[in-house]
Amino acid sequence: MKKKSNRGRKKNRVFRLRVGDSFVMLAPEQASAMAGVSLKTVYHWIAGTKTPSPQVQQLMEIRAGGLFPWQGWEGWRMLPDTGRLVAPNGYSFMPGELAWWSLEKALRAELQRENAALRVQVQTLRAQIQEQAANNLLTFPKAKKNRA
Repeated sequence: MKKKSNRGRKKNRVFRLRVGDSFVMLAPEQASAMAGVSLKTVYHWIAGTKTPSPQVQQLMEIRAGGLFPWQGWEGWRMLPDTGRLVAPNGYSFMPGELAWWSLEKALRAELQRENAALRVQVQTLRAQIQEQAANNLLTFPKAKKNRA
C-alpha cells in the first residue's frame, strides 16, 4: 500500500501570532478574516514561504490582542469582540461616540481665533486711550453734585 502524502493537508495547521510577549494561536480562517487576505496566503505564512507585511502584522496584533503599539497610546486598548476603544481610566467608547470629539476640537479652535482677535482689539483701544490721555485730549465730564 502506497503512503499518502501530507501535501495539501491543512486541517491541523494554526497561525501563531505574536502579541506582546506571548503568542495567540489562530485558525487559518480567523487569521484570514483578521488580515483581510485569502486562506491560501495564510497557509503560505504558516508554511514559512511568505511572511505578512509589517502593516498586516500590526493590524492582526491590534485585532487579536486589543493593544495599540504606537507611542502615546500606552494604556489604551480595543476590545476585539465589540470593537470598543478603552481609555487608560477605564472609560470605553464606540467609534460613533467619538464623532463629537472632532466637532469639539474645531469649535475650540474657532473660539481661540476669535479670542485672539478680540485681544488685539482690546490692546489697540487701550493704546489709543493712553495716547489721548497723554496728549490731554481726553476729558471726562464732571459729575454733578446732588443737593439734598
